[in-house]
Amino acid sequence: MRFATRVLRSLRPLIGASCTADIGKVIGDFAAELDAMHYALGIVQHTPEGDVLRWLCEDSRRWWEAFRPEFSPLIATTGWRVGQMRVAWRMLDDDQFFPAHDELRRLGAQSGLFLVADGLRPGDTVACFALLFGFVDATAGRHAHAQLTDLCHHAASLLLEAYLRLPCQQSKPTCASTRLSAREQECLRWASVGKTGGETAQILGVSERTVNFHLGNAFAKLRVNNKQAAVAQAILRGLL
Repeated sequence: MRFATRVLRSLRPLIGASCTADIGKVIGDFAAELDAMHYALGIVQHTPEGDVLRWLCEDSRRWWEAFRPEFSPLIATTGWRVGQMRVAWRMLDDDQFFPAHDELRRLGAQSGLFLVADGLRPGDTVACFALLFGFVDATAGRHAHAQLTDLCHHAASLLLEAYLRLPCQQSKPTCASTRLSAREQECLRWASVGKTGGETAQILGVSERTVNFHLGNAFAKLRVNNKQAAVAQAILRGLL
Protein backbone atom coordinates (compact mmCIF):
# COMPACT_ATOMS: atom_id res chain seq x y z
CA MET A 1 0.00 0.00 0.00
CA ARG A 2 1.24 3.47 -0.87
CA PHE A 3 2.71 5.34 2.12
CA ALA A 4 0.33 8.33 2.04
CA THR A 5 -2.72 6.09 1.71
CA ARG A 6 -1.64 3.93 4.65
CA VAL A 7 -1.04 7.00 6.81
CA LEU A 8 -4.42 8.51 5.92
CA ARG A 9 -6.15 5.21 6.68
CA SER A 10 -4.89 5.49 10.26
CA LEU A 11 -7.26 8.47 10.60
CA ARG A 12 -10.36 6.49 9.63
CA PRO A 13 -11.39 5.67 13.25
CA LEU A 14 -12.04 9.40 13.74
CA ILE A 15 -15.43 8.90 12.12
CA GLY A 16 -16.58 6.97 15.19
CA ALA A 17 -14.67 8.91 17.85
CA SER A 18 -16.92 9.68 20.84
CA CYS A 19 -14.40 11.10 23.33
CA THR A 20 -10.98 12.74 23.45
CA ALA A 21 -9.41 9.38 24.37
CA ASP A 22 -10.55 7.99 21.00
CA ILE A 23 -9.04 10.97 19.19
CA GLY A 24 -5.84 10.70 21.22
CA LYS A 25 -5.38 7.07 20.14
CA VAL A 26 -5.78 8.08 16.49
CA ILE A 27 -3.16 10.81 16.93
CA GLY A 28 -0.74 8.24 18.35
CA ASP A 29 -1.41 5.81 15.49
CA PHE A 30 -0.96 8.59 12.92
CA ALA A 31 2.36 9.64 14.47
CA ALA A 32 3.52 6.02 14.51
CA GLU A 33 2.76 5.65 10.79
CA LEU A 34 4.97 8.71 10.19
CA ASP A 35 7.76 7.18 12.31
CA ALA A 36 7.56 10.19 14.64
CA MET A 37 9.51 9.99 17.90
CA HIS A 38 7.31 12.50 19.75
CA TYR A 39 4.06 14.28 18.98
CA ALA A 40 1.78 16.95 20.40
CA LEU A 41 -1.50 18.33 19.09
CA GLY A 42 -3.23 21.38 20.55
CA ILE A 43 -6.77 22.57 19.85
CA VAL A 44 -6.78 26.34 20.30
CA GLN A 45 -9.59 28.89 20.11
CA HIS A 46 -9.11 32.61 19.76
CA THR A 47 -11.54 34.53 21.98
CA PRO A 48 -11.99 38.25 22.71
CA GLU A 49 -10.10 37.62 25.97
CA GLY A 50 -7.18 35.90 24.25
CA ASP A 51 -6.04 32.46 23.13
CA VAL A 52 -7.57 29.46 24.89
CA LEU A 53 -5.97 26.01 24.76
CA ARG A 54 -9.06 23.82 24.71
CA TRP A 55 -7.29 20.48 24.51
CA LEU A 56 -3.71 19.21 24.39
CA CYS A 57 -2.68 15.67 23.42
CA GLU A 58 1.01 14.79 23.82
CA ASP A 59 2.95 11.54 24.17
CA SER A 60 5.35 12.97 26.77
CA ARG A 61 4.51 15.83 29.10
CA ARG A 62 5.65 19.19 27.70
CA TRP A 63 8.47 17.73 25.59
CA TRP A 64 7.98 20.70 23.24
CA GLU A 65 8.41 23.31 25.99
CA ALA A 66 12.11 23.99 25.27
CA PHE A 67 11.34 24.89 21.64
CA ARG A 68 9.21 27.87 22.69
CA PRO A 69 11.93 30.54 22.94
CA GLU A 70 12.94 30.02 19.32
CA PHE A 71 9.36 30.08 18.08
CA SER A 72 8.16 32.91 20.30
CA PRO A 73 6.52 34.71 17.33
CA LEU A 74 4.63 31.49 16.60
CA ILE A 75 4.05 29.73 19.92
CA ALA A 76 2.48 31.74 22.74
CA THR A 77 2.89 31.25 26.47
CA THR A 78 -0.61 29.81 26.74
CA GLY A 79 0.34 26.88 24.53
CA TRP A 80 -0.27 27.57 20.85
CA ARG A 81 -1.17 30.76 19.07
CA VAL A 82 -3.93 30.60 16.51
CA GLY A 83 -4.39 31.90 12.99
CA GLN A 84 -3.09 31.17 9.53
CA MET A 85 -1.15 27.91 9.61
CA ARG A 86 2.61 28.33 9.36
CA VAL A 87 5.21 25.60 8.93
CA ALA A 88 8.62 25.45 10.58
CA TRP A 89 11.20 22.67 10.20
CA ARG A 90 14.30 22.43 12.37
CA MET A 91 17.10 20.00 11.46
CA LEU A 92 20.46 19.12 12.97
CA ASP A 93 22.17 19.73 9.62
CA ASP A 94 20.91 23.33 9.21
CA ASP A 95 23.73 25.56 7.92
CA GLN A 96 23.26 28.09 10.69
CA PHE A 97 22.97 27.50 14.42
CA PHE A 98 19.57 27.39 16.07
CA PRO A 99 18.89 27.02 19.81
CA ALA A 100 16.62 24.09 18.96
CA HIS A 101 19.68 22.02 17.98
CA ASP A 102 20.62 21.32 21.59
CA GLU A 103 17.09 20.21 22.36
CA LEU A 104 16.96 17.98 19.28
CA ARG A 105 20.19 16.32 20.40
CA ARG A 106 18.91 15.90 23.95
CA LEU A 107 15.79 14.16 22.68
CA GLY A 108 17.78 12.03 20.23
CA ALA A 109 15.95 13.51 17.24
CA GLN A 110 17.22 14.67 13.86
CA SER A 111 14.41 17.02 12.85
CA GLY A 112 11.23 18.65 14.10
CA LEU A 113 8.08 19.80 12.31
CA PHE A 114 5.93 22.52 13.84
CA LEU A 115 2.57 23.51 12.33
CA VAL A 116 1.56 26.64 14.22
CA ALA A 117 -0.75 29.56 13.62
CA ASP A 118 -1.25 33.25 14.29
CA GLY A 119 -3.91 35.93 13.95
CA LEU A 120 -7.33 34.34 13.64
CA ARG A 121 -10.50 36.27 14.36
CA PRO A 122 -12.33 35.75 17.67
CA GLY A 123 -14.18 32.44 17.66
CA ASP A 124 -11.90 30.73 15.14
CA THR A 125 -10.42 27.41 16.21
CA VAL A 126 -7.43 25.51 14.82
CA ALA A 127 -5.44 22.35 15.49
CA CYS A 128 -1.66 22.81 15.77
CA PHE A 129 0.88 19.99 15.45
CA ALA A 130 4.41 19.37 16.65
CA LEU A 131 6.36 16.23 15.71
CA LEU A 132 9.94 15.04 16.12
CA PHE A 133 11.62 12.61 13.74
CA GLY A 134 14.72 10.44 13.80
CA PHE A 135 15.62 11.45 10.23
CA VAL A 136 16.53 14.75 8.61
CA ASP A 137 15.10 14.58 5.09
CA ALA A 138 14.14 12.25 2.28
CA THR A 139 17.75 11.12 1.85
CA ALA A 140 18.15 10.19 5.51
CA GLY A 141 14.57 9.08 6.03
CA ARG A 142 11.83 7.69 3.84
CA HIS A 143 9.69 10.70 3.14
CA ALA A 144 10.13 14.23 1.82
CA HIS A 145 9.36 17.25 3.97
CA ALA A 146 6.65 18.46 1.60
CA GLN A 147 4.80 15.15 1.79
CA LEU A 148 4.99 15.00 5.59
CA THR A 149 3.82 18.60 5.87
CA ASP A 150 0.83 17.98 3.58
CA LEU A 151 -0.16 14.86 5.50
CA CYS A 152 0.04 16.70 8.82
CA HIS A 153 -2.04 19.61 7.47
CA HIS A 154 -4.76 17.18 6.40
CA ALA A 155 -4.57 15.27 9.68
CA ALA A 156 -4.83 18.46 11.74
CA SER A 157 -7.95 19.45 9.81
CA LEU A 158 -9.61 16.05 10.29
CA LEU A 159 -8.63 15.85 13.98
CA LEU A 160 -10.11 19.29 14.62
CA GLU A 161 -13.29 18.29 12.82
CA ALA A 162 -13.55 15.13 14.97
CA TYR A 163 -12.96 17.12 18.16
CA LEU A 164 -15.68 19.64 17.32
CA ARG A 165 -18.12 16.76 16.66
CA LEU A 166 -17.76 15.42 20.22
CA PRO A 167 -20.96 15.58 22.31
CA CYS A 168 -19.27 17.96 24.76
CA GLN A 169 -18.53 20.48 22.00
CA GLN A 170 -20.87 22.88 20.24
CA SER A 171 -20.93 21.74 16.65
CA LYS A 172 -22.89 22.06 13.48
CA PRO A 173 -25.67 19.54 12.75
CA THR A 174 -24.37 16.33 11.28
CA CYS A 175 -24.48 16.37 7.50
CA ALA A 176 -26.20 13.64 5.54
CA SER A 177 -23.92 10.79 4.61
CA THR A 178 -21.98 11.30 1.39
CA ARG A 179 -22.28 8.83 -1.46
CA LEU A 180 -19.87 8.60 -4.36
CA SER A 181 -20.68 6.90 -7.64
CA ALA A 182 -18.71 3.80 -8.60
CA ARG A 183 -16.77 5.77 -11.20
CA GLU A 184 -16.03 8.61 -8.76
CA GLN A 185 -14.68 6.08 -6.27
CA GLU A 186 -12.64 4.42 -8.99
CA CYS A 187 -11.03 7.71 -10.05
CA LEU A 188 -10.22 8.58 -6.43
CA ARG A 189 -8.80 5.12 -5.78
CA TRP A 190 -6.32 5.53 -8.63
CA ALA A 191 -5.52 9.06 -7.43
CA SER A 192 -4.75 7.63 -3.98
CA VAL A 193 -1.92 5.54 -5.43
CA GLY A 194 -0.41 8.49 -7.29
CA LYS A 195 -1.92 8.11 -10.76
CA THR A 196 -2.40 11.30 -12.78
CA GLY A 197 -5.62 12.11 -14.58
CA GLY A 198 -4.09 10.96 -17.87
CA GLU A 199 -2.86 7.67 -16.41
CA THR A 200 -6.25 7.01 -14.81
CA ALA A 201 -7.95 7.73 -18.15
CA GLN A 202 -5.75 5.14 -19.90
CA ILE A 203 -6.44 2.54 -17.20
CA LEU A 204 -10.21 3.08 -17.33
CA GLY A 205 -10.37 3.47 -21.10
CA VAL A 206 -11.99 6.89 -20.99
CA SER A 207 -10.89 10.42 -21.78
CA GLU A 208 -8.95 12.53 -19.29
CA ARG A 209 -11.81 15.03 -19.47
CA THR A 210 -14.17 12.33 -18.20
CA VAL A 211 -11.83 11.51 -15.32
CA ASN A 212 -11.63 15.19 -14.37
CA PHE A 213 -15.42 15.41 -14.52
CA HIS A 214 -15.83 12.56 -12.03
CA LEU A 215 -13.09 13.93 -9.79
CA GLY A 216 -14.80 17.33 -9.83
CA ASN A 217 -18.07 15.74 -8.74
CA ALA A 218 -16.24 13.94 -5.93
CA PHE A 219 -14.60 17.21 -4.81
CA ALA A 220 -18.01 18.89 -4.63
CA LYS A 221 -19.58 16.05 -2.63
CA LEU A 222 -16.65 15.90 -0.20
CA ARG A 223 -16.38 19.72 0.00
CA VAL A 224 -12.68 19.83 -0.91
CA ASN A 225 -10.71 21.38 -3.77
CA ASN A 226 -7.83 18.97 -4.47
CA LYS A 227 -7.14 15.27 -4.93
CA GLN A 228 -5.17 14.69 -1.74
CA ALA A 229 -7.86 16.27 0.42
CA ALA A 230 -10.54 14.29 -1.44
CA VAL A 231 -8.67 11.03 -0.86
CA ALA A 232 -8.24 11.89 2.83
CA GLN A 233 -11.96 12.63 3.26
CA ALA A 234 -13.02 9.56 1.30
CA ILE A 235 -10.81 7.30 3.43
CA LEU A 236 -12.02 8.90 6.65
CA ARG A 237 -15.65 8.32 5.64
CA GLY A 238 -15.00 4.72 4.61
CA LEU A 239 -15.62 5.40 0.93
CA LEU A 240 -12.25 3.99 -0.23
